[in-house]
Amino acid sequence: MRKIALIYTGGTIGMRQNEKGKLAPMDFESAVEKIPALGLLPIEIQTVSLKKVIDSSEMMPQVWKELAEVVDKLMPEVDGIVILHGTDTMAYTACALSFMLQGLRKPIIITGSQLPIGVLRTDAVENIVSAFEFAALADKNGDSVIQEVAIYFEYELLRGNRAYKRSSNEFNAFSSPNFPPLASSGVRLSVNKELLWRSKESYCLDTRLSNNIGVVTLYPGLDFSELPALTNWKVLLLRTFGAGNAPKSDDFLNFLKRVEKNGTIIVNTSQCVSGSVIPGLYDSSSALEEVKMLNARDMTFESALVKSMVLLGRGHSPLDFYEKFSLSLSGEVSE
Repeated sequence: MRKIALIYTGGTIGMRQNEKGKLAPMDFESAVEKIPALGLLPIEIQTVSLKKVIDSSEMMPQVWKELAEVVDKLMPEVDGIVILHGTDTMAYTACALSFMLQGLRKPIIITGSQLPIGVLRTDAVENIVSAFEFAALADKNGDSVIQEVAIYFEYELLRGNRAYKRSSNEFNAFSSPNFPPLASSGVRLSVNKELLWRSKESYCLDTRLSNNIGVVTLYPGLDFSELPALTNWKVLLLRTFGAGNAPKSDDFLNFLKRVEKNGTIIVNTSQCVSGSVIPGLYDSSSALEEVKMLNARDMTFESALVKSMVLLGRGHSPLDFYEKFSLSLSGEVSE
């Protein structure tokens, strides 16, 4: 019998109406009692709750650290971990855990729901039961089939650092446009074994993070002459158009040079959720070639952001940052 830990962080899946008529997290034990189907699985479940359960819109890096430390402590005791999490920042948390917990040999499956447990037509039960099934999957040698951080939602298991939330009102809330699903559930579970991540690193926990990140989203009419280049930005994620395109203007180039002068590392990441950044494709984007710029390629915005926070937190020199950012640390970018 496989032993699986269930960690509850909060989110819609464990919410109920408060005295104001608004959805708010309920106590953890009440949430567990509303999942009777878990008793049908041939697994032993160890339940854990964070010190304070929160709505996922309140997620902060310090909670990622707490969660990673809880996971690390549980790892020697269990065969896999299921995390119940709110959907709004689920993809960010999946990225954070995938980078802070390197060399995983066991699954961390994150799931949640669009409707709370106990309400009509909830999607919670299926998501939870299937997440546990994937967390408990083992090969003939007893090793975990999934050995990475994944998101399970609406019949699909997605690599956590490749996913993003695409819908706030559909059960099919998550998508992974640049990497196929790791597995799917239907009448039976189907795993795409050739897609599974297998780390070459030894297992380790590193929760260092830095918040010194800036984000600028380009839009038609943005006045670059009035745009500040903040000195506390160690990394700037520039959300460009299409395949990494930007306007060809003196104001834009001057903004980039002000940012670069501060010693800020600039990352080109597209506003498009599908496809890859292809620098130099259009002449109109020549301003981007006037400064040193990292290419996020086909990383999700969530992954590029959290990866930058992690690499900054580890104190890498700019040269090492460039090298590490360009590598696939946990399957987050195509090589």
